Amino acid sequence: MTDFPSTVPAGRPQWKFPRTAHAPRARMVLAAFALVGFVIGLSQNSAPAVVQSQIADLDTTVDILGYTMVAYSMGVVVGAPLIMVGLGRVGRRPLLVVLAGTFALMSIATVVAPTVESLMAIRFLAGLPHGALLGVASYVAMTVLGKSRRGLGVAIIMLGLTFSQIVGVPSMQWLSNVTDWRVSYAVVAVLSVMALAAVWAFTPAVPGNAATTARIEMQSMRSVPVWTAIVAITVGFSGLGAVFSYIVPLLEVENGLTPSTVTWVLMMWGIATSTGAIVGGKLTDRSHLGAGKIGLVLTAIALIAIGAAGDQPGVTIPALFLLGVATQIYSQSSQVHLMDTLRESPSLGSALSHAALNAASALGAGMGAIIIGAGLGFRAPAWAALVLTGVAFVIALVGPGYRHVRSVKELSS
Repeated sequence: MTDFPSTVPAGRPQWKFPRTAHAPRARMVLAAFALVGFVIGLSQNSAPAVVQSQIADLDTTVDILGYTMVAYSMGVVVGAPLIMVGLGRVGRRPLLVVLAGTFALMSIATVVAPTVESLMAIRFLAGLPHGALLGVASYVAMTVLGKSRRGLGVAIIMLGLTFSQIVGVPSMQWLSNVTDWRVSYAVVAVLSVMALAAVWAFTPAVPGNAATTARIEMQSMRSVPVWTAIVAITVGFSGLGAVFSYIVPLLEVENGLTPSTVTWVLMMWGIATSTGAIVGGKLTDRSHLGAGKIGLVLTAIALIAIGAAGDQPGVTIPALFLLGVATQIYSQSSQVHLMDTLRESPSLGSALSHAALNAASALGAGMGAIIIGAGLGFRAPAWAALVLTGVAFVIALVGPGYRHVRSVKELSS
């Protein structure tokens, strides 16, 4: 158990500030953040699962609904730096409560969206707090556990995201089929309110960095190592978007699997990403740059297998499992690296990493759409993604800010 200085002004009624926040228990803090990750993952990853119900209810088409998903990702990309820059001095606890409250409000608004145009706007707004919320939560988790276990803190939050793919997404798809998509997202809204309550109850009073300012943060964002890290995350993680965005046609068209079998493969995918989050957290605590290189090498192997023999289920399914593990290993290491690189504001660094990850998803999905639209098939995006993975690996070898691995002892000083 770790004690943190209280940020509550003297004389304020103590019922507004739970005793657990004065004397936080690491398990409860991490459980609250894992719930946040689960709800965010459920909200974002379930969008493709309820499309058929939305088509009829909103009188629209698949391609238009695709823009609602892009709108969410763009909200993440815009929101992370927009919200975090200038808030380095603000206490982490009140900031987390406001961000979780905003996400809960947008989750409720999603349920009652009357048109596809309003849904698109709401999904953009729902994406705005995504990166900042996970970024600040990652920093607080690192503070609770200590820098020597910072990879574990990030991994537990990411486990919430990945677990939503195992349990949440199939459940949302089933619920939208037997009722409608609004009921599915009503579940998300209820869980988001529960996540807000957990954040309020268990987040410790971690102060902001009194020495930082918006000007200092903006100056730190202009550094070459920071943007090198952002570029490396974006290109290195894009392979996931290129393949996963079209995983259903890859499995059904190229491999001839039935829809029911595809459902099991998607659950397997969730298990793979959860496994990668756990393994990535442990490897990152040993060496975050070493973990990143391992993740990229394994990603390249998986992409080669999919590109060369992605029409054979015996190759495709294991390759997809490996891809899920590998990309999560890379995700954990890249988040920690960006937090370490942007030392003036680690919360901003983590938020920017989530923005980069979502930019990578958009890049991969768009790249895959162009390739598939050109008639090259559903395996071809893997080859394009392999090129970008190679670029990320070169950056990890020789890029500014990647040449020397700082020890945990130095980082903790």
